[in-house]
Amino acid sequence: MINIKHLNLIRSNRFLLKDINLEINKGIHTVVGPNGAGKTTLLRSISGVFSDYQGSIQYFGKEIKDYSGSELAKNRAFASQFFDVAFPFTVKEIIEMGRFIHGFDHRAMSNDKITGEVINQLSISHLVNQSFQTLSGGEKQRVQLARVLSQVWDVESAVLLLDEPTSALDFSHQVKLFDLINSQQKKMNWMVIMVLHDLHAASFIADNVILMANAEVVDCGDSKKVLSTDQLTHVYNTKINRNDILDDAYFKIYSK
Repeated sequence: MINIKHLNLIRSNRFLLKDINLEINKGIHTVVGPNGAGKTTLLRSISGVFSDYQGSIQYFGKEIKDYSGSELAKNRAFASQFFDVAFPFTVKEIIEMGRFIHGFDHRAMSNDKITGEVINQLSISHLVNQSFQTLSGGEKQRVQLARVLSQVWDVESAVLLLDEPTSALDFSHQVKLFDLINSQQKKMNWMVIMVLHDLHAASFIADNVILMANAEVVDCGDSKKVLSTDQLTHVYNTKINRNDILDDAYFKIYSK
């Protein structure tokens, strides 16, 4: 469980996060809201990237600030919106970086087997010998996701944090990614938190939806409750029909 109490983050006399209180359990959780709502800031705080906050963030009863960097890295993986490298690493080398923290602690599977399995699952085996710098935006995103998934692939009860993981993916690869995350979450009992802008996908994939606006959590819970017509219209300041957002026909292609 991740337990967040009275979380505030203030910079330049401005609230980036304001009195956030959340209990996040095993399952898939999506964070939605308009631009500037605080979604990425919340995710970065939960990941341990930001530490200049007030309040409490606990992983399984222990303050995140009390974990060492290596302890976190073995049990928590974080994919930011933007990822690039200055050196001409190959795709395979980038993905193998996800296993570096485990060293020779192979757990149940070997590092090579894990990276190979993730590569196949994300359909990027044809890219493994290419320089990462030569890839398209969508290909880079899939490689970054492979690196992050490899990091915790064999870790029971891991925390997986993804910031707009589908922003550069075409529809087919979005579906494959959601299917993969859903399957692996159930298999390994993961806690997955994703920032998404696509309300259709966010409502369908999630066990729990966190709606944010103006640095605060507006509501949290089942998508049918959280993504109501009135609440969405208020938060996004535009008329949004909940029935359009939750159109069941849209999701028949998913295999959840």
